[in-house]
Amino acid sequence: MTEWPWEFDRRVRYVLELSMYEDELIRFYVEGMDGQLIIALDERLLVVKPGFVREPDFGGLVASIYYIDIDRIQTRKGRTNWVLKIHAQYYQLSESHAQTYQGNQVSQAKDFFLSSDPTSIPITRWQLDRYRQHLLGLSELVKEVREA
Repeated sequence: MTEWPWEFDRRVRYVLELSMYEDELIRFYVEGMDGQLIIALDERLLVVKPGFVREPDFGGLVASIYYIDIDRIQTRKGRTNWVLKIHAQYYQLSESHAQTYQGNQVSQAKDFFLSSDPTSIPITRWQLDRYRQHLLGLSELVKEVREA
């Protein structure tokens, strides 16, 4: 069994256990900042945004996007880093709950670990270079599915 570096992050494991089916296999992944990931499965990809570190529910958000629904994959320069954006017509979000943090109700979208867009992740330039082949592979997957 393959071990992925982010498997040691309990926040990520938690949202993946809720979002993946038992028979789904991970083809590859792209790791962004703050534990955010894009995970390529056989028929769809997951955009994973882990939540706060706390028990028992780490929170977080996962967007599930089938390859057929992806219009394009874009990288663009942000203020300090890059943003990897999956443009899709249809996607499904995992259940989102408001959470209590230091006595205040905090919407997950305002969480430091979550950007406001569920289909994008922040990524550094060196990570972008490191995962360039995976991004090309993702583009090929989308192209194959659309041509079939």
